[in-house]
Amino acid sequence: MMKISKSQIQKLYAIASKLNLVENGNKNDNFHSIVYSVTGKNSVSELTGAEFYKVRDRLIEIQNDAKDNSKSDKDNKYKKKTKKEEVNGLEGMTQGQCKKVWYLMYELEKVSPSSAKIGERLKGIIKKQLKIDVDVKKPFVWLTYKQGNQLIEILKKYVENVKT
Repeated sequence: MMKISKSQIQKLYAIASKLNLVENGNKNDNFHSIVYSVTGKNSVSELTGAEFYKVRDRLIEIQNDAKDNSKSDKDNKYKKKTKKEEVNGLEGMTQGQCKKVWYLMYELEKVSPSSAKIGERLKGIIKKQLKIDVDVKKPFVWLTYKQGNQLIEILKKYVENVKT
């Protein structure tokens, strides 16, 4: 497989930099987390042409979401605030969803102890069930509201199945 060119690498870094995803000298920054979650690779220079386009498209998607959010923030400045889940199913998980996931993970831990740390276990469930590779420290960053609901339902079934 052919690796991407320096100009393609620079293009990815430029987009990621505009989105404030890059931290100089930090290979575990948000940009590299995206690269890893999309391709399974830790290094941008190791990407193939097809992987370049996948990462670029994901960055553009994030960029468009950020533009939409800032535009809607301006549009809604004087309008009544609505709950995040009522606005758009593609937005990130809510705090309530995150709390529910952690609650269910601790319930699962009670009924089905594991040698794996709870974050690692959650990461494995997300990877297996949602086909998304996440960072253990920030497992919900790249999940949408809809995926958050799916994850909650999956975890409820896990807990229920172990109890029966």
